[in-house]
Amino acid sequence: MSMFAILKRPGVARLGAAGLLSEIGDWMLFIALPLFVLQLTGSPLVTATVFVLELVPTVVIGPLAGVLVDRFEPWRLMATVAALQAVLLLPLLLVQSADDLWLVYAVVVAESVLGTVIEPCRTVTAASLVPVTDLMTVNQLTGILSSLARLVGAPLGGLTLGLTGIGGVLVADTATFVAAAALFGWKVGRPAQAVRPEPAAPVRLLADWGEGLAVVFRTPVLRRTMGVVVCMALAQGAFVVLFVLFVVRDLGGTEADVGTLRGVQAIGALAGGALLGLVIKRWEEERLIAVSLAAFGALSLVTWNATALTTAFGLYVGLFIAAGVPGLASMTGLLTVLQTHAPEGARGRVISTFFAVYGGVQAVGMLLSGLVGTGSGLTIALQVQGVLYLTAAALALRLRSRQHRRSSTDQPVTV
Repeated sequence: MSMFAILKRPGVARLGAAGLLSEIGDWMLFIALPLFVLQLTGSPLVTATVFVLELVPTVVIGPLAGVLVDRFEPWRLMATVAALQAVLLLPLLLVQSADDLWLVYAVVVAESVLGTVIEPCRTVTAASLVPVTDLMTVNQLTGILSSLARLVGAPLGGLTLGLTGIGGVLVADTATFVAAAALFGWKVGRPAQAVRPEPAAPVRLLADWGEGLAVVFRTPVLRRTMGVVVCMALAQGAFVVLFVLFVVRDLGGTEADVGTLRGVQAIGALAGGALLGLVIKRWEEERLIAVSLAAFGALSLVTWNATALTTAFGLYVGLFIAAGVPGLASMTGLLTVLQTHAPEGARGRVISTFFAVYGGVQAVGMLLSGLVGTGSGLTIALQVQGVLYLTAAALALRLRSRQHRRSSTDQPVTV
């Protein structure tokens, strides 16, 4: 089924539109808050703490958030979370100086925690709206919308902050979350079996979390997938830091050049989402993951070593656009594997564990890369980064499982 046909299925367009608005708000906040902190303090180090605080809840709270996803009715949960995201932005209106920085930190942590809940919930809900044969297509659609949100939200956050200050950002950001909450909460015909009963007793968070981890470790394909994720996340974390050092040292670039190369990857992701439709019905998800990670590794190695021939900036713009293509493809394949092989009652915990592992290992990659300096250590680290992606690709070839998949005639729960 094509992406356009997928959009006609009950609930898919609503989920996609609400997710797009929610992610636009996330990107606005991701860009504007660190800049706002820099304006308040003038300290790059303090500004960096905002990025760290945005990442910590993904690692610490992520697996526990999956318990909520598995226990509560998903549309109501997403509507509640989006509404809370809007409300919890309001304390930023009270921030007037660096003395109020604790309020900024509190908002960052709160918004990150809520985002940690809504992300796996959207993924799990998407899997319930289509047959198993169309999982890659719906994940492809989700990836394209995420890239579009980044293209819109990131510049909108910076532009709005520059023109109107943090107040204008809050108005625009709040509007996106309120609109998302309305779409998530918009009731349409929903059969009784679509609603998950909420637990009468308090949820045993730690016990349920442990059960979710046990599912991952008991299921060979899920366990192997986490191995792929570890290599992939380590490489991606290293990339975030190393590419900045590479642009400054090897290309002689400026901060603007760094921003340009980072931004154009979203163009590649959008193009990759469109091209993905050509192979999505021909390739199984394991092959898609392996090929895309191998392509990412090869492009990384070409990029890092092309300076031996030329430092023409246009070439690297092209290479970074190309690098955005396999990124979306690999994430589409990984989410499809997780959705397919995780038991329905544990999908939230499995997918939340994926996001937690990915975020935690990515942070390790960033920290390790920050220690290499700009000398020979950087040259070696650049090659290791590319090889890590190739290693992840090799591991992805082992993802094939004998586990029986659901028949393509299975009907998803509609909303």
